This record gives sequence, structure tokens and C-alpha cells, in this order.
Amino acid sequence: MKHVLLSFLTIAVCLIFSTDKSWSIPAFARKYNTSCATCHNGYPKMTAFGEAFRRNGFQFPAGTDPEMTKEAPVSLGADGNKKAFPDAIWPGSIPGSSPLSVFLNSEIAYNPKTDPRFDFGGLGNSIEAVAGGTVGEDLSFWGQLALGSDGTVELNRIYLLLSNVIGDNYNFNVKVGAFEPGMFAFSTHRAWLEGYWLTTRPFSDDMAWSIEEYQRGVEVSGLMSGRFGYNAGLVEGFGNAHSDKDVYAHVTYKVNGLPLDGVVEGGTAVANSQPYIDNSVTLGAFIYHGNASIGPDDAQQTNKFTTVGGDVNASMDRFNVFGGIGVRHDENPFLGTTGVSANTTVCFAEADVTVFPWLLPGVRFESWKSEAIIDPITNETGSYTDNQIVPGIVALVRPNVKMTLRTSLEKFDSRGDTKFDFGQFTLGLTVGM
Repeated sequence: MKHVLLSFLTIAVCLIFSTDKSWSIPAFARKYNTSCATCHNGYPKMTAFGEAFRRNGFQFPAGTDPEMTKEAPVSLGADGNKKAFPDAIWPGSIPGSSPLSVFLNSEIAYNPKTDPRFDFGGLGNSIEAVAGGTVGEDLSFWGQLALGSDGTVELNRIYLLLSNVIGDNYNFNVKVGAFEPGMFAFSTHRAWLEGYWLTTRPFSDDMAWSIEEYQRGVEVSGLMSGRFGYNAGLVEGFGNAHSDKDVYAHVTYKVNGLPLDGVVEGGTAVANSQPYIDNSVTLGAFIYHGNASIGPDDAQQTNKFTTVGGDVNASMDRFNVFGGIGVRHDENPFLGTTGVSANTTVCFAEADVTVFPWLLPGVRFESWKSEAIIDPITNETGSYTDNQIVPGIVALVRPNVKMTLRTSLEKFDSRGDTKFDFGQFTLGLTVGM
């Protein structure tokens, strides 16, 4: 183990000093001339204000976005045209500078069980371009593209968000496109200890659906009294196109701390010297019902499935503890075998601590338990339970240069493990500009 740690420290030093100084900051930081730490705590994890900014359609709360914007947008029509509508086009705008942010990602992996043990294939493994901003009052956009070093291109999360469709307190908003379903009180794809099983791990190769990544469809969302939030969506779902779309809903309530809309008495809580502190508890519950079409075109099979669950996010001083649970039932998840259902329970709990604003260790525990009725006549079942512990640490070398070191302790019944053992060690470097 000493040799492993020494090797990683050596590589870490090399990565730090071989990286050009990068003082560039992503698009939102440029637009508002503010630190990345305003919205992120070891990005991509978000602060309470960052969550409010996201929920408000990438706008500052309480109608303060125009005065907080430091780079004036380019107007595409005079304000007076609003009064002239519908005889004139409703005015809009485009960002005053490029809304594009670019992330350079590299990884080095070490696995004591493989030969070779070190894998440098992740060095310079991807360039990720993210575009986000507003195009006029209460109309926001998001787009994301990743280009891998092997030539692969992944295009996801492309949507428009219409805020304040009804009223002006974000009570009713509409999102259209490809997006992450709003099923948790926190954004699940903003995990720095890699993706959660609850949202990223598919049931099987046949039934490869997972909550995470993105869904294509329409979602409505809203906030009430600053503390209560809701989301509901109608999306395409998994597999080949089918007439029955998937539906989901989520409700959440936050106790204490910064309200979900970011509005506090007397204005907004922007000038916070410790934005990572938000003493609060947020509770949520969700349901997702799908009708997946699996298999090739000449051997289509329908699998109806339902997932219900909840989430909790608690913060006290520099500590953040959060987690979620999902209970899922699949009617026909095994291609070529009908009448064989399965029940799965997935949960996780994570604890992070902000030792310094630039140093954030954390650890996560995850459990996946599946039970299938393999003989519907005798009700004979087969089951397995997989567990893993994922410790890691984030270090912000610069405000926009992030290093992560993580590993996992794994015990997988599904592959015959009898005890916990170390998995892969991964050292990552991300530069955002």
C-alpha cells in the first residue's frame, strides 16, 4: 500500500506542475464576474445558492439578474416591443460573450488485480463543451457535448427552460428537450465520487434503463413559498420508440437554511463568505413509472416497471450528509423470458466535509439488492446483494483546476465475492475554462 500511495503522489505532483496555469473561468462566472465557489463546492457539486440559481433557470433570485449581470447581453429588440405584442415580435437577447464553457478531463487508473496495473488510457480522454445561459427574460438554455480521445462524440442534456410561465415567483416552469429528470432534491449528475448506483446502474444488459444521463420529453416544475418544490415529467423512456411514454413526479421540502428559490428577507444571500455552509434539512419523495420496449425489432418485449423512493440532504456547518433509496419492480426485465419479474432495492448514503474551501474529502456507501422470481409456478426466487464503499477526496489546485482521487471497497454477490476488497484507484484532473 505504501508503494501505491507513493506512486499516486508522484503522478499527482507531475500532473499539477505539467498543467499550464489556467485562470479562465466558466461562462456563468464570466457573466456575473463572480467566483465559481458561489455556486459550486468542489464542482460539479453545488452550494445551496447554486441549486437556487439552477432552479431559477440560471438566473439570480428575486428578479436581481439584470443588476447582477456584469456582461450586458445583446438586445434583440426594444423593451417597448412588449407592449406592441402581438403586432411586434416579443423582444429577446443573446449573451454578451460566449456562453460556452470547456472542460478538459484526464484520468490515471491503478488496479492491483490487473496486469498492467497502471492504465494511462484516460489521460486526455475527453473534452467537454457546455453551453448555458439565458436568451431573454425567463428563457434559458443548456447544451452539453463530450468528445473522447477515441473519436466518440456524446451529445446530451440539450433543453430549453421557460421560467415563470404562470406568475413571477417560479411557481410554474416548463422544460423541453433532453434533460436529467428532476427526481431528487439535489442534482444527481453532479457527483464527484462518480455516479450513484441509484441513478446510473442499469438492471441488466437487457433492461439497461437508468434514471441518470438524460430523458427526452417535457417537464413542469415549480416552487411555492420558497420551501416547497415539485417536478413532473412525461418522457420518451427506454428502448425503441413506443406509444406509452414514461411518467414521473417528485416533491421536496426544505427546512431552515437558504430557501429553494434563494430569496431571503431583505433580498438574496449572494455575498456569503462561506457559501458551502447551509444548516438545513431537505426531504423528498419520487415515483417513476415506465413501459420499456427491449430487444431487437424482430423480437420486441415489453417490460413495465415502477420505482418509488425518497431522498434526504442534511447540512451542518462544514458537514453534508445526503442519500437516497429506490424500490423498483420490473414485470418482464429478462429478454426472451416472460412472466419472470424482479424486485430491486437500491440505496446510498454519502458524507462530505469541507476541510478547507479547496479540500473536500468524502465517503459513500451503496447497496444494490435484486430478487427475481425465476419460477412463477413454485415462486422460487434467486437474489444477490452488491455493496461498495467509495472514499475520495477533491482538491482545487486552482478555482477552475480540480484533482480527484477515489477508490472503492467492493463486495459483489453477483460475481461471487466473499469479502470486501479494493477495486480500482482513479486519479482525475479537470480544467474548466
